[in-house]
Amino acid sequence: MKFHILIYGCQMNYADSARISTILKNIGWEQTNQIEDADIVIFDTCSVRQKSEDKITWKLTQIPKDKKIWITGCMVQHNLSKKKLEEMSELEKKWQIKVKKWNFIWNLSDIKVEEIPFIINKVYSPLWQTLSKKFKNLELMFRIDDVHLLPKIVKHLGYEVDPKEIEKIQNYVDLLPSVANQTENENIKTAYVPISTGCNQFCSYCIVPFARGLEQYRSIEDIVNEVKYWTDKWKEEIVLLGQIVNKHPKFYEILVEVLKNSKVKWLRYTSPYPTYYNDKIFELHEKEERLCPHIHIPVQSGSNKVLKLMNRGYTVEQFKEFIDKIRNLKRDISITTDIIVGFTDETEEDFAQTVDLVKYARFDMIYTWIYSPRPNTKAYKALKDNIPYSEKHKRWEVLNNLLYDISLENNKKEIGKTRPTMIVWKKEWKFYGYTDNFKNIELDNFDENKIWEIVDIKIKDAISLKLFG
Repeated sequence: MKFHILIYGCQMNYADSARISTILKNIGWEQTNQIEDADIVIFDTCSVRQKSEDKITWKLTQIPKDKKIWITGCMVQHNLSKKKLEEMSELEKKWQIKVKKWNFIWNLSDIKVEEIPFIINKVYSPLWQTLSKKFKNLELMFRIDDVHLLPKIVKHLGYEVDPKEIEKIQNYVDLLPSVANQTENENIKTAYVPISTGCNQFCSYCIVPFARGLEQYRSIEDIVNEVKYWTDKWKEEIVLLGQIVNKHPKFYEILVEVLKNSKVKWLRYTSPYPTYYNDKIFELHEKEERLCPHIHIPVQSGSNKVLKLMNRGYTVEQFKEFIDKIRNLKRDISITTDIIVGFTDETEEDFAQTVDLVKYARFDMIYTWIYSPRPNTKAYKALKDNIPYSEKHKRWEVLNNLLYDISLENNKKEIGKTRPTMIVWKKEWKFYGYTDNFKNIELDNFDENKIWEIVDIKIKDAISLKLFG
């Protein structure tokens, strides 16, 4: 059997898809880069915003009818609830003993093949009843946390599987992938390594805890072993992943241990919280050149009132303290962020405070999102979406215009510097990539044999959001 994986969403989805690929390859299946060559098309989905789900639903209509469709990821499981489980048959109810406080199902590795029908598809996703009627080639939905059950599920679906492979069950956090991404492009030098999965923060607008479950942490040994696995395969850039990545109780130790691997040329991580930093991490950023001079840290708002409504768990003052410590380092660190505009009860004064914070932090990039409530989140159930869209869009424009001005000012400071850079693609006669401080760069001339290599590039010019070298 041949399969193709379509990935939507964050870097964690790429890491998830690598694990799906590993399991299926272990049972003798073959991955293909082309949908037309595949027997099964697997959607690894995102559900952070409705637009993401709409994009996936549209893409489903483009899959040929002779291809089987599997769906996993956040779109499948974010609306799983205890109430829905209680509506199932008596055989399905037996698995309610696995339902914990936050209405997620865990520890199903002990199930038997013949019991698989009662824990896949309609049990795991209310979407099954809707989508299976429209897409007759939809064969399977499964939670990404249960990727290790795929040999059993595949066996139940009627595919031939070596019984020995069914016994090779691993938990998600222990599963070592064999490919870095869905394309298996050996030239790609970046590998994404999860150090945790899930989230306990329950920000009022966020679907992640419902889609990915509660926090699970990987051991330092497992993380270091996976990094070594990748660097032995000539990967040079390692990106550590976690919903609140620096909340891992051994985060500093993980950074230190990974950097002991001399083959790691660039180390990044995403996304941190300001309240989980300590002086040792700041000192490492200052002294360790291979720890890339870039931090993406979502702030979401510059108003304490809005942050409290969002249940972010920090204040503007705490975020500014983080900014101050970064700016006081002897090494320049690029800072990028996410901001939501038009959240519940965000007044003009609240938004003005966000603008003030942007001016204070001088972000190199802001991913600005217009707020829309997601079903099943606390904000959807308890908070009114009471800011007109026209006002939200106006605030979005204000932040983007401010970003362009700040980005231009920041980028002009790069002119004349030499930056380690990874060029990753070519279009016509132009070459494109990103620097160690994660700024987009464009080159007129470059040695094509060095695409995906980290090379020193001298910055000759700059505009908003882009450097030229």
